[in-house]
Amino acid sequence: MILHPECQVTAQKEIDSVVGDLRLPDFGDRDNLPFVECILQEILRWNPAIPLGVPHRTMEDDLYRGMLIPKGALVFPNIKAMALDARVYSQPTVFYPERYLPKPAGNGEPHFINIAFGFGRRVCTGRYLAENSVWIAIATILASCTITNAVDEHGEIIVPENVLSDGLVR
Repeated sequence: MILHPECQVTAQKEIDSVVGDLRLPDFGDRDNLPFVECILQEILRWNPAIPLGVPHRTMEDDLYRGMLIPKGALVFPNIKAMALDARVYSQPTVFYPERYLPKPAGNGEPHFINIAFGFGRRVCTGRYLAENSVWIAIATILASCTITNAVDEHGEIIVPENVLSDGLVR
């Protein structure tokens, strides 16, 4: 939120209008907090926790774009490449939760299909626990705190760099 204070303000206004200031958001509020949901979706898309996914082994020989993938080969689904595909998402490297709002409020882009948790019959069994945990953390923090930049010993604002390293995990 430090790098995107406008998102923080929008989410806080939404939370205040739905929840008020006498309680914290709960899961019963989730359907009425679409922008908070958009932030969750964008976090999962923009910065997947496991950029190269969980490795799988092929069960049989397969041919992909003219290349043989032999039975037993280790295959890594490139989650980050899928999440940053410009054919699917406009300006994919930009953190922009509004992309998930329906038109005319947003771009009406498709919701990220949580490939961060894998897909098919081997999808992560903790997917819903993880999504719910992150959603309630986002909603609670934004309802109770305003996240701001730190300052150094001279009183100067410290602006964090948006630098992430690529690897098997973040």
